[in-house]
Amino acid sequence: MTGPRHALVIGAQCPGLGLLDGLEDAARALHGTLTAPWAGGCEKDPPGGPSLLCGDRVTRARVEAAVRAAALGAGDAGAVLVLALIGHGMAGGTGLYFMASDSLPEEPLTAVDVGSLLAQALDTRGLAGVIAIVDTCHAGNAVPDLKSVANGIRQGDTRLSLLMGSGAAEEAYGLRFSRTLVKVLREGIAAGGEVLAADAVVEAVREDGGTVGQAIWRAEFDGARFGPGPLWLARNSRHAAPGARLGPVGSEELARAVAAVDAPVDCRVTSGKDLDAVREGVAAAEPSPAREWALDVVDALGAAARTVRLLEAWPGAPLTSGLLRRAFGGACPGPVESPPASSGTDLLRDVVEYLLLRAPVAGRPRRAPLVDFVALLAHETGVAPGTPAVRDWAAELGAVIDLNDAFVRLADRSRETRLRLVVSLHAAVGDEWPESLAAWLLDGGEVRDREEFACSPDRTGVERQVGAALRWASRLAAATGVPLRRVEVAAPAPLLVRWRPEETDFGMRLGAEHDVVLRWSDRIQPPDHLWWINDRARRTLQAMEECPDGGRLEWLGETETRQVRELRDRLLAGPRTRAVALEHRPPHLSDMLETLLASSPIVLWPDDETHRVPAEARRYLDAYWHLLPGEFCRAYRDRWSGGDSGGPGRGHLARLRTVWDDAEWLEFCRWFEQFTTDGESPA
Repeated sequence: MTGPRHALVIGAQCPGLGLLDGLEDAARALHGTLTAPWAGGCEKDPPGGPSLLCGDRVTRARVEAAVRAAALGAGDAGAVLVLALIGHGMAGGTGLYFMASDSLPEEPLTAVDVGSLLAQALDTRGLAGVIAIVDTCHAGNAVPDLKSVANGIRQGDTRLSLLMGSGAAEEAYGLRFSRTLVKVLREGIAAGGEVLAADAVVEAVREDGGTVGQAIWRAEFDGARFGPGPLWLARNSRHAAPGARLGPVGSEELARAVAAVDAPVDCRVTSGKDLDAVREGVAAAEPSPAREWALDVVDALGAAARTVRLLEAWPGAPLTSGLLRRAFGGACPGPVESPPASSGTDLLRDVVEYLLLRAPVAGRPRRAPLVDFVALLAHETGVAPGTPAVRDWAAELGAVIDLNDAFVRLADRSRETRLRLVVSLHAAVGDEWPESLAAWLLDGGEVRDREEFACSPDRTGVERQVGAALRWASRLAAATGVPLRRVEVAAPAPLLVRWRPEETDFGMRLGAEHDVVLRWSDRIQPPDHLWWINDRARRTLQAMEECPDGGRLEWLGETETRQVRELRDRLLAGPRTRAVALEHRPPHLSDMLETLLASSPIVLWPDDETHRVPAEARRYLDAYWHLLPGEFCRAYRDRWSGGDSGGPGRGHLARLRTVWDDAEWLEFCRWFEQFTTDGESPA
């Protein structure tokens, strides 16, 4: 398993077939995973040339030369070569042509013959094997002539694992295979063993759902008589060696800390004594800022162990994976680049390590996110702030005051989110403005009061009465002494496409001091042909919560949105585990938004037809998912004020629109079901 491993990832743009959005990012993500010591274990810069080529200057000759050089370098080292080709593919008979930057459509001589190139690589003397990953259209045609390999220079004494992201006659979309593959390799596979073989990875990719609509193929050839162990793609991050106490984040950060001080310390930690020994070794290093940082990491791991002991004997209601994940999201003050993907006791450990080692932000103590996390768990499970076990834990960490502050912040947050104003335009017919608005003031999720507001059936009339509804609700809120911060505006799909309720002007913008969230009004009283939408939405939200990762969105490109009927069939064909987002705004969005909303409780799209969602915006959405939809409200306010307090990522959100039908909205809509069952209407 420990033999040398080389990698070469090629993500070539082909202008002749259209540039692929996010290709470079997908190639870099796969390259980073394959070369990470804890994952793919490949050398980052093996002899023979760079291990990553991507962009619009990767010519056919450069691709072929790079693959041959990589094969020769791996052969000289007796290494396994992991080769990935990402981009456009063209079928030619039963073969596959990889399209480089100078390749021309329907001109095979200008493209890379993948099968022939793989066969040549496999015949390279000394090469321990080839693992090939092909994410193109018609990838299933990438299989080389195995008869020729068996009768080649090495007489078949070689090995191949070939993973293909689409069938021979299929197109591939949105680089789904590469993205899902990276996710699987980073998260690992439960009960998958110490390393991940191709068959287990392919099965996990299929089960993930990120490649729905594409067949994932695998081909194997093994004629090696003295191969150094089986071929594998990555170490399994979910595999725990017997007695291991640290999770992936803790192990990685500890290794970095020890390496920073160049101390002769064994990083294997299976007990508190081992951690004490590591600390002694680090403390013995020469005084330096690096040593102080390393000692801080070791101390954080000690705090993590104490916190795990507290949570394993939690004094409140039983902790569940869902509760741990919700509290984790609520405690993270900044981006979450790679949320813990484990389960059970491992999830508890991994969440604690992440909060101590990855979540802290500048200007706040390292332990602050962890303290917020414990306070949230206490709040959700009925544990009083003065509970001895929690107080003793805080005293051990020197965080008693921090814990007090966390409970105060929780109380303030609960008070600020207690009241919600719902304004609905569900009386509208089609894309016409309604003649009345319905408004409800919710207190802790319960209807406190409701009112009807007549209006002229145009945008001006509706916005005037939205202001009147806010005035009505604000007076009721003042009587309770509780602030009103959240305004939820529900409207039919055609109006959601062309209206920005947060810009409603009644002397000031509605969204200036209120978080305005858009809802789909059809969920209040679904039409007969959509009677099932709320139950489906609840199942989708549950699936999204149970399968957390860095990619909560399925991005649809222009190729998919152009085929409306085919897209509808695919979106509604089975259960969903991700929300839907559009890479661009199609001209016929008004006609298709109902289908998108019926398939997913959360839908995002660009605000204008000229805008394409850049990769930075997608990364921001993934990393800050736990702060949505509030981040959209803050982004709109930043744009109005001409500022960008959240950084460049938040600025991208200001150019997006979203309908966000979360669990709170679905619970409100459930209130109507009791009335419609009795044949009455609450509206």
